[in-house]
Amino acid sequence: MRHEFPRSIKVAVIKRATVNYNVMCEKCGLPTKKFQIDHVVADAIGGKPVIENAELICQSCYSVKNPDDTRKAAKTKRVEAKSLGVKPAARRTMQSPGFPEKPAKAEKLSIPPRRSLYRSI
Repeated sequence: MRHEFPRSIKVAVIKRATVNYNVMCEKCGLPTKKFQIDHVVADAIGGKPVIENAELICQSCYSVKNPDDTRKAAKTKRVEAKSLGVKPAARRTMQSPGFPEKPAKAEKLSIPPRRSLYRSI
């Protein structure tokens, strides 16, 4: 279950990241207008929705961090399921009607012999 940050924590993180009326990314340090309040330790891995686990990051930093968090969360779920004895779902082959048969290949025409570019005299 996903735990969102309460509004009070979001406000505190934005205030913490604001310098001279510019909101700064806490990861790269650049000013930003589009940002995310993100978990330092991902929520799926056990990160709590507290101010110490919150950071304000810009869209470009988030686009780098998010796939890594997703991979870690998926691995955590697999390891937890394995430790509880849950077996992975059996993989099924794809059921499809198949492809239509290819038409028979036509016989190749014979290639005439090469002629010389220059006539011999």
